[in-house]
Amino acid sequence: MTKHKLSRLLGIIAGAVLATATPVLAAPAAYITSSFTGDVSVIDTATKKVVAKVPVGGSPFGVAVHPAGSHLYVGNWTDGTVSVIGTATNTVLATIPVQAGPFGVAVHPAGTRVYVANQMSDTVSVIDTATNTVVRAINVGSRPLAVVVNPAGTRLYVVNQWSFTVSVIDTATNAVVGTIPVGSMPFGIAVAPNGSRVYVTNSSSRSVSVIDTASNAVSATVTVGSSPWGIAVHPNGSRVYVANNGSGTVSVIDTTTNAVVASPFAAFGLFGIGVTPSGDQVYAASEDDNAVFVMGTSTNTVTDRIPVNSGPAAFGSFFASASASCDTSDLQAALASASAALATCQTDLASANTRASQCQAQLNDRDTLIRQLRDQIAQLQAANAALITQNQTLTAQNESLTNENARLRNQLIGSSDLIHTLVSVLFGDRPDAEVAAVVRDVTGAELAGARAAAPRDPRLGQAQRAFDAGLASMSARDWKAAIRNFRDAYTKAEQIYGEASARSGQKSR
Repeated sequence: MTKHKLSRLLGIIAGAVLATATPVLAAPAAYITSSFTGDVSVIDTATKKVVAKVPVGGSPFGVAVHPAGSHLYVGNWTDGTVSVIGTATNTVLATIPVQAGPFGVAVHPAGTRVYVANQMSDTVSVIDTATNTVVRAINVGSRPLAVVVNPAGTRLYVVNQWSFTVSVIDTATNAVVGTIPVGSMPFGIAVAPNGSRVYVTNSSSRSVSVIDTASNAVSATVTVGSSPWGIAVHPNGSRVYVANNGSGTVSVIDTTTNAVVASPFAAFGLFGIGVTPSGDQVYAASEDDNAVFVMGTSTNTVTDRIPVNSGPAAFGSFFASASASCDTSDLQAALASASAALATCQTDLASANTRASQCQAQLNDRDTLIRQLRDQIAQLQAANAALITQNQTLTAQNESLTNENARLRNQLIGSSDLIHTLVSVLFGDRPDAEVAAVVRDVTGAELAGARAAAPRDPRLGQAQRAFDAGLASMSARDWKAAIRNFRDAYTKAEQIYGEASARSGQKSR
């Protein structure tokens, strides 16, 4: 065997062995949208540290991770766009125009489509992930906020905040095939891993509606804390976790009994919530505290606080699947040993070329070396076969983890039950984004209450027009005008609601 052939043979052997290196799973990352600062904080769940911050568009709320973990989709409410982030580089790869007020975002389990709830357009945009273009807009109810796809990828569920309903969409035809009444001012939504149940937070009703997907009807209603917004389901389907914005607690629901089994306090202003793919921890974002709180699922106690940028929302499925890397240290050592043996052999061959008198003896030694190499090759082949079997087992485990992660769909947010005295403080002279956002939420809740109390009052139209003018001013970043318009809308709505309450003999809020 020549020196060239021997080198190539060992190279082939080394390449085959290295190709079967054992995959090692790294910890997943959490992607937290910050609505006030217009960026996404990337948290390493192993260290509980922010490792990157990615600028996106204005007022990002909704977020969803591609099932492969390769891309992240963020709805920019103010800009009317969706940012596509590459998780390998944490950079924006594309910006997709959608309709007005994109809020909740969900990705199809196959990774082929992204669904975006356009709050101000009463539509859902359907995005082709191969081209990053909108291929369809589906009309739904009033003020759609949250979206989730069932694990089979056949149905899309959309929360309609002002219609008090959930729209059911056939993903094959993009047609609405059902409308399910739920509680007052619904916001967040999540689906069970087996697709049999959908859970919806009702922020004004202080409850969670449990929807039976076989009948498209509410099968149970669970009372939780004040202003439930975000909601998530454990990967094994045994627990549901609810972020109560008003009370600052996390309601833990047993899915077998539909009973709340724990309500640990985290922080006021809880927004989005999610469960890690491993199921051992819950992450809840607090826009009041500008932090993400970590709770252990085995003890239902808060263990960590992770500071992030202003106004964290994390409204959606914000965990990326664990990535795979290869531990090749042992194989590299084996390759180094083989390379050293090759170098020795090459030295011997070079020396043989200079010793003509020993040529025949060296030829005999070459046959011996070949037999030794064949024995080594047989041993390496046996080791390679064992590594291939191990790799197949770990690959199957990795695919199982990816499938579990694809089932996590949670869309979170609701409107706060704020007391009347707080409104006078919020309607101060601070013309900034944070005040405008809070005043917007308070006014929306008051307007919904007025509409429910006196649906035929002709002044509702005036209040709605003032509210929509405030939203338009927010889109234009004219915070002072937005606050003024929301204040006018709130005053009208409060008057309508107060008069209606007086007529019915109810106590005014």
